[in-house]
Amino acid sequence: MAKTPDWMDAHAARNLELTLQALVSGEYGEPYLDLDTEPFRRYRTGQQAALLSEPWLDKPTWDFLMSRVRPGDRVLCLAGGGGQQSVIYSLLGADVTVFDLTPEQLERDRAAARHYGYEVETVQGDMRDLSVFEDGRFRWVHQPISLLYVPDLTQVYAGVYRVLEGGGRYCSQYTYPAFYLAEDKGWDGTGYVMRFSQPQISGPLLERESDGLVNFEEGISFGETHHLLSDIVNGQVAAGLVIKGLWEDPRPTGISALDGLKPGSASHKHACIPFGITTIAEKP
Repeated sequence: MAKTPDWMDAHAARNLELTLQALVSGEYGEPYLDLDTEPFRRYRTGQQAALLSEPWLDKPTWDFLMSRVRPGDRVLCLAGGGGQQSVIYSLLGADVTVFDLTPEQLERDRAAARHYGYEVETVQGDMRDLSVFEDGRFRWVHQPISLLYVPDLTQVYAGVYRVLEGGGRYCSQYTYPAFYLAEDKGWDGTGYVMRFSQPQISGPLLERESDGLVNFEEGISFGETHHLLSDIVNGQVAAGLVIKGLWEDPRPTGISALDGLKPGSASHKHACIPFGITTIAEKP
C-alpha cells in the first residue's frame, strides 16, 4: 500500500485510507479483464446497433452514453480508478484519462490497458482540485460513486464545469439517499428496519454499533458524507450545468431475488433498496 502523499489534507488522507481498506476487502470489484472486444469493434464501426446484451450493461445510462460517445472523444474518469469505466470508454475508441486518489486503483486501469492493448493516461489527485487539466479539455466526464467522500459538492462541480468543453457532458453517480436509512442489522425477514438517528439531511455519516462496524467509535464520522438529491441537482445547476436526465439504479424485486444473499450484506441491501442514482448534465 502506498503511503499518504504529502499534499493531502486530513480529509483526503482519511478517504485514501478507506479506499485502500475497501480494495483489500474486494468491495470495489475487479477490473474488466474478460470482455469480448469484438462487439465493441462492430459497434464502433457502425456494424452493430447496440451493446445491450453485454452483462456489464446493467444501468440505463450506459445506453445513453454509448449512443453519443465517438472515437477520439476525450473522456475523464473522475475518481474512477479501478479498470472498469476506463475499459468501456477505451474499447469504444475514446481517448481516456483516469484521475483518482488511489495509486492501487490507477494501476488497475493501467493493467487493463496492457491487457487489451490500448493507451490510457492515469493521474493521481484529489477530485476537488482539477487544476492539472486545462480549460475545456474533455468532451465527457464520468464520475462513478465517489462524491460521498467530499463534504462540499460545489468544489467538484466547479472543476468539472471548467474542464468540460462547450456541449460536453458530465455523468455522475451517487448512493441512493434512502439506502443510508436501512440498518445493516435491521433485516426482519421481510424488510429492513429504517433508522432515524441520521435523518435526511446533508452531513457526515456517523458510525453506529447497529451497523456492525469493526473497531467503531459511536458517533464518529467514518469519512463519508450524505448528500441530498437537492444538493446534487441544485449544485450542478449552480455550477452552470444543465441537467439532461436522472436515472435510478434498477434492482431485482421480490423475495426470490434475495436467495443466497446474506442479510445485512451490501448485495442483500442492494436487492431491496435501489443503490444508485445517476445524473447526466451538459455544459452549454
